[in-house]
Amino acid sequence: MKKILSIAFLAIVVMAFAACKKTYVSETRNEVYNVDIPASSWVLEADGKSYSVKIQAEALNKFFNDNGATLVYFSFFQGVYEQIPEVFNGNSFSYIHSVGQITFYAQSATAGQPPVKPTDNIKVKMVLIPAE
Repeated sequence: MKKILSIAFLAIVVMAFAACKKTYVSETRNEVYNVDIPASSWVLEADGKSYSVKIQAEALNKFFNDNGATLVYFSFFQGVYEQIPEVFNGNSFSYIHSVGQITFYAQSATAGQPPVKPTDNIKVKMVLIPAE
């Protein structure tokens, strides 16, 4: 009888803990922006060490710039995205963002070599992840 009561008590305890489960629901929605960078948009920086292109991004307000996260992907081929920073065709691609804009850079992947201006249009996917 003692064994049956122990098993019954254990079953009740297990069911009670199984019913107590925390569930977290996030209402935060990420935003995705797609932009095309024409090859003609790249401008040689004054120091001659990189090419850059600036894109206006209204979603990058002060609060988001200080608290959110920005992920960037380039597509050099139809439907294939690579996360930046990335090295492709001898160029090292990177980016920075500030309030209202994002700046992309193309620098030589080989130290001491001059940068190579991108010759193809690049599809860009920017994922903005807001803070909660």
